[in-house]
Amino acid sequence: MKNAKFCLLVFVFFVVGVQAQDPHFSQYFSSPLTLNPANTGNFEGPFRLASNFRNQWQGVGNPFNTGTFSVDAEIAKDRFQDGDKFAVGLIGLYDRALGGKFNSSYVGASVGYHLWLDQDRIHQLSIGFQSVLVNKRLDAFNISFASQFTSNGFDLNIPSNEIILNNNINYIDWNTGLLYNNLGENGSFYFGVSAYHLTRPKEGFLGEKSSSIPMRYTANAGANKYLGETGVLMGSALFQKQGTANELTIGFAYGQYLSGASSQVAVFMGGWYRNKESIIPYFGFNYNNLQIGLSYDVVTSGLNLSKTSNRSIELSAIFSFRDLTQQRKFIPWY
Repeated sequence: MKNAKFCLLVFVFFVVGVQAQDPHFSQYFSSPLTLNPANTGNFEGPFRLASNFRNQWQGVGNPFNTGTFSVDAEIAKDRFQDGDKFAVGLIGLYDRALGGKFNSSYVGASVGYHLWLDQDRIHQLSIGFQSVLVNKRLDAFNISFASQFTSNGFDLNIPSNEIILNNNINYIDWNTGLLYNNLGENGSFYFGVSAYHLTRPKEGFLGEKSSSIPMRYTANAGANKYLGETGVLMGSALFQKQGTANELTIGFAYGQYLSGASSQVAVFMGGWYRNKESIIPYFGFNYNNLQIGLSYDVVTSGLNLSKTSNRSIELSAIFSFRDLTQQRKFIPWY
């Protein structure tokens, strides 16, 4: 009974308020092209691979599964002077809800230009643009409505009396962002802003009742500080606003390079806090060019169908192809 009520609540959220919030990750710092289009090419080396997978509220029927994969690379390197860089990227993202009865797919391309503001290469300004093809599909025949609820649970043989005129939506979306980097000898910091759904495309499963997606605005910032020869402290924050919803996530992690290792090996531990929602413990591991992260959302909000049911696990991986001999230390988050 509890799971049935929850699934009904999820359906109402997606069909009636599908535009309320975009898919997002707790490890936003490990998903560069969904965090800010200006992150396209914002790394050291010729190209980068990144992937995130999130399983949310798995104790109540696996209603949410979100995953993304991206690749970005520098191109036309010899055509830019003073170390400026132009890069392109490809991204794919999927979001599954209601056990696969509601699916969203995003496939996009992005470009980024990174301009040094000084000869010492300390101050850098980046701008990015992103175009995304969006597809959303609803399996209306296998979804329960309130009119189908009986004393024995939901009965799909009872007419729902709901008219869904369109169960497959497609449109093109546009995003953009700016990013400032300050790269010092003993640490760095950055600040970025971005905007999504610039043309406010319309979507809806009820035909003429479709509505425009509200623009989403984000601001992200972070800093890295070396502590001696083997320690590093890293912190970041992300603020998002879309329609009447807003979200702030902030936290930090401490990393320790393993002394005596011939390779660049480090272990990170920390946590993030999403306001009025969850605490997010984080564990990270770096080996040369590979960065792996694991987080677990501990729900603190009033959404408490079951303390043991609200399990949200996220796994991330980033691999950057670069020459380690040309870099003093490994800075994983950007």
